Amino acid sequence: MFMPAFRLAALRRAFGLTAPLACICLVLLLLTAPEARAAGFYEQPPFDNAELTRFIDDFPRFRDWVKRAGEAPHPSVGADGLPGFEYSAPAAAELERMGWKPERFFFIMGRSAAALADIEEGDALAGANRPADMPQVTPAETELVRRQLASLLRAVMGE
Repeated sequence: MFMPAFRLAALRRAFGLTAPLACICLVLLLLTAPEARAAGFYEQPPFDNAELTRFIDDFPRFRDWVKRAGEAPHPSVGADGLPGFEYSAPAAAELERMGWKPERFFFIMGRSAAALADIEEGDALAGANRPADMPQVTPAETELVRRQLASLLRAVMGE
């Protein structure tokens, strides 16, 4: 099929202008996405029931791997003073093998542990009494943990 030269030139000009514009729009979109713009580890979208259920199902296998590998992933406080989580490259690789994004798995681990503590301690962990490495938890997350409390405790305790 023959395309007149002026149409081809017009397409090149249009594509030449829209490609950079499309790239800029994509970068802006990524920067405004919740996970992409997160300033701190825990500034991800709250977990939902499906994620918590999957975490409960997968945690015992990960816990067993941690013991065999001698790993020690743990909560931390970042240079910015915000709670975070430290884990090794092998731990991240194991979670990826299990089908998880490591940041999301440890996010759920930290937030569900904080929800458990909030359920147990109530207002005793409010304000200045809250450990620096303990993230804030949404009421919806706390309610999900409360509803799955027995399953979560069995997964964590290894029963």
